Formats: sequence, structure tokens, C-alpha cells
Amino acid sequence: ARRTSISGALEFGNDLFAESSYQGTKRVIDISGDGPNNQGAPVNLTRDDLIKQGIVINGLPLMTRGGFSGAYEVSNLDRYYSDCVIGGPGAFMIPVNDWTQFPEAIRRKLVLELAGPASPQWAAEEATHPPVVLAQDKPATDCLVGEKMWRNRSWMFDSR
Repeated sequence: ARRTSISGALEFGNDLFAESSYQGTKRVIDISGDGPNNQGAPVNLTRDDLIKQGIVINGLPLMTRGGFSGAYEVSNLDRYYSDCVIGGPGAFMIPVNDWTQFPEAIRRKLVLELAGPASPQWAAEEATHPPVVLAQDKPATDCLVGEKMWRNRSWMFDSR
């Protein structure tokens, strides 16, 4: 039904950490997607719960437009990710505006996650590539926009 549960993916990642016998030095969940959360718990509440547990959430909003999810696109998916999805110490996102940017965005994300924001590599990446957007303190985006769009989908059934 073209539904997206970012909160469900976050909860699943949290469960994997809880079930793992391995204790890493940091816990990071990466979220990439082409639309807002429109199923499951509100994404910002789930994000806040995971941040309290010491989990960092980074993102790759895919703003490539078109495809099956077109009816549920939000105009500023990068802002939605910044305000509603990513969070925790050093959290960041790298917007992808075209599929040709995807491989470089993945490479850059991995380098930055492994190097950390205090490293010279972070500064070098920031200077030579499109901007990394850090998590903001105060959300301005309606974090329930996807849920509201799904709830108000009557236009799909209009026979006009």
C-alpha cells in the first residue's frame, strides 16, 4: 500500500542492538528513504526514545522524485529528516537529489561515521563535497506529515 514506517525500522534496529551479544563502542542506525513516516508510531517519539538510549540516527533522504511514492512525497524531505528523523550526538544526514549522487553519498556517510566529527577526515570531506546537515535542536517540520497525508488520502478514491 506504499506505506513507510521509519519508526518501525528504528524499533527493529533497536531490537537488533538489544539482542546482540556484541557490545560496540557506538550504536548508529542509518535511515534512507524517499518519503515520510506514515505507518507505525510517530517517528520523532521513536527517535527521541532511541537517542535517550545512546543510539545515533543518521540519514540519507532520497529526494529523487518520481516512482511509486510520488503521491506521498513531501516537498522538503531533507528538512523532514533533519527535524524528525536524525538525532543523537554528531548525527547528520546527506541529502541525495539525483541517483548519480547515491554511491558517493554512501561512501561519504561511511567515512564520516567511522572517522567521527572531531577528525581531520570530517573537515576534509566537508570542504570537498556537498554539505552534511547536522541534527537541529528545535523541529520546525510537522513530524506527522506522512501520517496526515495517508489519513487524508480520499483523493485516491475520488472518481472525478
